[in-house]
Amino acid sequence: MDLLLHLRGFAAVADEMSVSEAAIELGVDQPLLSRRLRALERELGVELLDRTRRQIALTPAGTALLPRARHLLDQADHLLRSIRRHDRESFVVAVPPGGDPAPLARLVALLEAEGVDVRLASDSDETPESAAWTVEACDPDAATWLTPLGAATAPGTARGPVSLSSLRPRRGGERTQLLALPRDLDDPAGRLRRLADRAGIGPATLRRAPHQLAVAETMAGRASLVCARHEAVTYGLSWSPFSDPVPRGHRLVEQLPPPGPLAAGPVREQALALLGACVGAPEDGRG
Repeated sequence: MDLLLHLRGFAAVADEMSVSEAAIELGVDQPLLSRRLRALERELGVELLDRTRRQIALTPAGTALLPRARHLLDQADHLLRSIRRHDRESFVVAVPPGGDPAPLARLVALLEAEGVDVRLASDSDETPESAAWTVEACDPDAATWLTPLGAATAPGTARGPVSLSSLRPRRGGERTQLLALPRDLDDPAGRLRRLADRAGIGPATLRRAPHQLAVAETMAGRASLVCARHEAVTYGLSWSPFSDPVPRGHRLVEQLPPPGPLAAGPVREQALALLGACVGAPEDGRG
């Protein structure tokens, strides 16, 4: 006899005080539930239900058993949930630091709705190789997503598209720092450096600055910061796109196989679009 199954039927009848209602609640036929109750009573050697009345009631033995049965069922349910959580491996998504958190939150909600146990991580974590999906920086020519870069300036100084060359210090003019985030200047391909050189901006002018310091200098009106739009918007900075494309590239590194909903179809497409939005890519993924 499956003791837990029979106790679950008994507890349902005790809750509903009706075999028929309990059968509906459990999704079984009423005769089957009645047989389970009789089998439980035979196993225990006592009557659990008083069937002599118009409406069934618990016998003293049934009343004594009920709290113990509920406790045992709660413990069994807790055990099953714990084992399932332990056995289900998290789907780890590693993203670069500084991404837009709003699309990431929507990605988590999307995957949880599909039954995927998702965990977010940074691509700078000690064990990024454990990630099922990793969004990593790459040469724009090999990118899954292109993020257009532009110039961020102090709040309230918005203007139209600008060229890199327009940020070059002018003789006799006000000298404003031109800063870039480490992630862009540490690019092994050196694309931003090359584009800046072509615009007449040398290493002495385009300087590397940590994120917080670069933002502070820009907010104070003492610098222009080369960054993506979402990075400027986060801090209330004005942002102007470059008239000549200056992209940042990211690609998806995928450890196969992904969970069913992410193998193909609309859920995968939505998830990838949200990852692209996190790194500031346009909806079509290209700059």
